[in-house]
Amino acid sequence: MEQPNYNTFLNLFSTSVISSLIVFCCLKGTVYYLTHLLGGAIIKSIALKLNHITKTFGKNTVLREITLQVEAGDIFGLLGNNGAGKTITIRIIFGLIKPTAGRFSIFDQLCPANLAQAKRLMGGLVEVSSFYPNLTGQENLSFLASLSSFKPTKKEIEKLTDKVGLDSHLLHCPVGTYSHGQKQRLAIAQALLPLPRLLVLDEPTSGLDPEGLIAIRNLILELNRESGITFFISSHELDEVEKICNKVAIIDQGRLLKVATIDDFRSKPCFNFKVEPVNLFIHFLQEKKLSFSANKDYIAVEIEEEDVPAFLQELTNLSLKVYQIFPEKAPSLEEVFLQTVKGPQADASPLGN
Repeated sequence: MEQPNYNTFLNLFSTSVISSLIVFCCLKGTVYYLTHLLGGAIIKSIALKLNHITKTFGKNTVLREITLQVEAGDIFGLLGNNGAGKTITIRIIFGLIKPTAGRFSIFDQLCPANLAQAKRLMGGLVEVSSFYPNLTGQENLSFLASLSSFKPTKKEIEKLTDKVGLDSHLLHCPVGTYSHGQKQRLAIAQALLPLPRLLVLDEPTSGLDPEGLIAIRNLILELNRESGITFFISSHELDEVEKICNKVAIIDQGRLLKVATIDDFRSKPCFNFKVEPVNLFIHFLQEKKLSFSANKDYIAVEIEEEDVPAFLQELTNLSLKVYQIFPEKAPSLEEVFLQTVKGPQADASPLGN
């Protein structure tokens, strides 16, 4: 009698288990990272992908070949001055206007063709949210949710508004009595009602006082961390973007200028040295293959802070005299933004509202 091939059996079993896991995760719609057991690699799904998006109004081109992708689990910031093309991009994603050229996808739904299916996977806040001022917060949320065929219970609404930090008693008050910050929280609650995997927010902290700004920032971080929601946020408030986003794109006059992680935007750790003899110090740096740049008084060396003591000891062993050392101030995201948009001579002045 022929003996069974156990290796073949194990391979078939493993493949079956993995296929079942992938189908399960796709059906649940809440797991964004899968381990590919056969290859040992981590597969990261793409939540949002823009492919050569272009938009023109008559002879005026407002978006030019915008291409970028947002991975599941990201908090992705789209930065730009007013009129740069941020809101137009978001309105295209929501299907409020059609691109002149190009396509985009929400997870595996190719758009604009499958926009109806894609909308089930995302929620959002586009510019200023509009609510009926004479209706209560709960009535507004129930009515607006019903327009998308989603009918939440009162308990679900209360749970959600509690999550976004909106006091329960406000739910029974007319929205016309809400502060700007309370309306922003209600708008985010509305965006969360379809239980989205992707949340697209246009200027979510615009016009908020410091307390409201901190609350919205913490809410975004919490929803990303605890619920696994991916965020695509447009903003010109660079300090806030730097605090919450892990990736950033800079757009200006409809053109995408740069896409990078927040860490990539920041320069590498750098220390300024005043060492003599200078020529021997430079020769030492070249032998060590360290990146450096020289100015009139100092030599800036790219080196980690924890490596500085050993570095100084090497200089002492070579009888080099160290007269001064101090860290180079890393540029802020605002400085990087201005240099990207206006060039290296840009004055680091705040962006206009």
